[in-house]
Amino acid sequence: MKTIDYIIVGQGLAGSILAYTLMHQQQKVVVVDEGKENTSSKVAAGLCNPVVFKRLTKSWMVDELMPVALNFYKHQEELLNDQFYVDIPIYKLFVGEEERDFWQQKRNEPELLEWITHTIEFPFEKNLIDYPFGASYTLQSGFLQTAKWLAAFKAYLKNKGVFIENKFDYNTIVFDNNFVCWNGYKAKKIIFCEGYQSINNPYFNWLPFKLTKGEVLTIDFKNLTLKSALNKGVFVLPYNNYYKLGATYDWDNLNEETTEKGKIELLKKASAFIKDEITVFEHKAGIRPTISDRRPLLGIHPKHEQLAVFNGLGTKGVMIAPYFAKVFTEFLIANKPISKEVDINRFVD
Repeated sequence: MKTIDYIIVGQGLAGSILAYTLMHQQQKVVVVDEGKENTSSKVAAGLCNPVVFKRLTKSWMVDELMPVALNFYKHQEELLNDQFYVDIPIYKLFVGEEERDFWQQKRNEPELLEWITHTIEFPFEKNLIDYPFGASYTLQSGFLQTAKWLAAFKAYLKNKGVFIENKFDYNTIVFDNNFVCWNGYKAKKIIFCEGYQSINNPYFNWLPFKLTKGEVLTIDFKNLTLKSALNKGVFVLPYNNYYKLGATYDWDNLNEETTEKGKIELLKKASAFIKDEITVFEHKAGIRPTISDRRPLLGIHPKHEQLAVFNGLGTKGVMIAPYFAKVFTEFLIANKPISKEVDINRFVD
């Protein structure tokens, strides 16, 4: 029996970032993952948007989250000797005078000065993009090439001898006083970072997931070239010599199958403002592990202190994960308190 500190189940965004954060604090970890391709972490475009366009407010906790996230991804690039995070403005294309005027009204609010520009612009070729009311863009935004980073980090874990490619069987958990045993390992805790698969976890299936399926296309244009991301009902993101177009939101058909309906919806919304021929190269779908109150899930099982969860990062996981991995690590190692807003105890009667 090999004694370690933590067994982490899931090598998506949550599990990978938590694993490295713990390893950086000299904790011994093993990461278990079955290697599925259509996870939300791998499918996601990885956008890091500091504002909520609909209400034009700052994203939740962005002042705290963004610096930690940027520092984490910069460190990963140094560690793994590759580029994963790309700084890029996100242009909001206004749908009408009311939306444009609302941006002009909000742009001088002190809390938004660091996050959005003041000017209304017409930077794109009008014969290729229809935006008669102009556009403005975000500051300090970007995206993580999630699939690329996850693959590189998986290789890093394998090189360290701490990655197990296997489907986790909950029935093989053995509780041993203050420890937990699994597959020849004895650990302080098993931490579940399973994304939407937590609904199948007998220890954490009581958490209030409000799952959403999202579909994303990889596309290219005949004539249009973009160096910025666009948002107008859908996002268009320059990505590895192609473009990501997304995303759909489906609360009913919770599977990882792509649909013709989703593809048509995305292309229809894009064609409403992009006046160019669009070619589709790839179509993927994933299920977002969103929670009913749209806040992450951190904490210890109410009856089994050897089991923990780090999940529920939702649509802004790229920005949220590094900060809360640090919070959870400090809780696990030094017993620093977790905010009630993200502690799973908020759902315990």
